[in-house]
Amino acid sequence: MKSTKYKGVLIFGLLYTILFVFDGVRWLASLMPSTIANYLVYVVLALYGSFLFKDRLIQQWNEIRKTKRKFFFGVLTGWLFLILMTVAFGFISELLRQFFGLVGQGLNQSNIQSTFQEQPLLIAVFACIIGPLVEELFFRQLLLHHLQKSLPSWLSILLVGIVFALTHMHNVSLSEWVGAVGYLGGGLAFSIIYVKEKENVYYPLLVHMLGNSLSFIILAIGSI
Repeated sequence: MKSTKYKGVLIFGLLYTILFVFDGVRWLASLMPSTIANYLVYVVLALYGSFLFKDRLIQQWNEIRKTKRKFFFGVLTGWLFLILMTVAFGFISELLRQFFGLVGQGLNQSNIQSTFQEQPLLIAVFACIIGPLVEELFFRQLLLHHLQKSLPSWLSILLVGIVFALTHMHNVSLSEWVGAVGYLGGGLAFSIIYVKEKENVYYPLLVHMLGNSLSFIILAIGSI
């Protein structure tokens, strides 16, 4: 049973790595419309990841039910911490853009804005619910959880934060590296929250959803 569980975790990790780190989604998009490819990948990973970690997810949810007040204030303080980290690292990213004379914004943000114009409701659901679920299952529930078994917490948090930021790059141009700095703040914040709350993934998950929702609200207001 343990061997089967290990294989499942390995498959989930490899799938995410191939699809997002090595841009396997682009290959999949050559077989079908890119929008469908992206949505299909996220849905499959969300369902598979939820099934794979269902025992831990149920256990963590039962823990939250016993301490609802703690969960509420934990998410609230985590969200404020996320905003602080996002602003701080966004400021650093902007300073680097000015220093290198870069104009415009990263491809990830541009893609989100263009897709939002075409399919606002659908992209909002995926970016604010399904996307955060897949990312938290991979980066926190899988990667950070296992790294902490062999590395100090601070180093595990740093490494996972860097990997999180790098997966939001679309190429290796200077502008994308600078843009990744902005995502580093969120990657570090989610990991710190996860470790602080004794590896209960619901804390960073809800904070992640709230953070993305706030960004989409701002985006929607700006497009009016």
